[in-house]
Amino acid sequence: MNVAITDSGAIVLDRVVCDGYHPEHSVRIITHAHADHLWGLEESIRKGDLIYSTPATRDLLKVLRGIHSPQIKTADYEEPFSHETDTITLFPSSHILGSAQVLVETKNGDRYVYSSDFVYEKIRAIKCDILVLDATYGHPSCVRPPIRKAKASLIKLVQTELEYNKQVIILGFYGKLQEVMRILHEAGAKVPFINPPKVFLVSKIYEKYGIRLGRVYSSLSGEGREIMKSQQFIGFYHPTFKPKIDKNTTLIHLTGWQFEMPYKKIREREYVVSWSGHSDFNQLIKYVEECEPKLVITDNARPGSAQRLAEEIKARLGIEAKPEPPRNTN
Repeated sequence: MNVAITDSGAIVLDRVVCDGYHPEHSVRIITHAHADHLWGLEESIRKGDLIYSTPATRDLLKVLRGIHSPQIKTADYEEPFSHETDTITLFPSSHILGSAQVLVETKNGDRYVYSSDFVYEKIRAIKCDILVLDATYGHPSCVRPPIRKAKASLIKLVQTELEYNKQVIILGFYGKLQEVMRILHEAGAKVPFINPPKVFLVSKIYEKYGIRLGRVYSSLSGEGREIMKSQQFIGFYHPTFKPKIDKNTTLIHLTGWQFEMPYKKIREREYVVSWSGHSDFNQLIKYVEECEPKLVITDNARPGSAQRLAEEIKARLGIEAKPEPPRNTN
């Protein structure tokens, strides 16, 4: 088999490997800068592997992981490059800035695609023979409200809470936070945005690539400190660095695991909002249908429902599917 997922989470596509280290492959693709897609990166660098990513992913790696390796080369979307007898092309996946789907075309004309993490509504599916598929929300129960409803609900929720509270704190992962900043800015948010240092550096990279986020200040800057003391603001924090909050603060959690409605109140001045950089179950099925593969390999190395997704693909689409590596998970 020229396509496989190893126990360590490496995605093997013929002569290249994605998002993991493999001792038999000297060329690695990084699809995006989230930690679960950087497994074994230090080993790849230490072994002298040639590594490719988009320019934005390379820049995010410097901020998020402190990696400045000259081994990391960049490839623009839809600009093919070669390794031995394979041709590799990166396509947008819209998960976070710089994230990519990977197409590998062999000398025999076989087409292998790795979806990585993706947002179905914002990308185009790629026709292929074998598809390696994200399975994070691969269970049939994982169906979210449409993005437009979640977007409208989030904007209204923030606007309403700012009428009654001094500040709104939004908790989410890198990429989600910047997407919400952009949306609130485009919706006409009047108050400044506060970022802790690492979130701020990520925001600056988004702005470097032309994404307007509004008035963004570091929480450690003089202006940021003054705003936090004397003005109304919206703060954007990673969940692992939640700030101190008081009775005048509304807390909003961004999560892909909110399915029943666009948002839900969990206690006084605290909400969870349906917001994800991943496709839900229905969107995964649509994506597979549009890719028209002969075989689907669902990603069972990362958290999700790879076994159940493979079963549903076979039952609903009549396409052969299996989880890799094999484990007893649903």
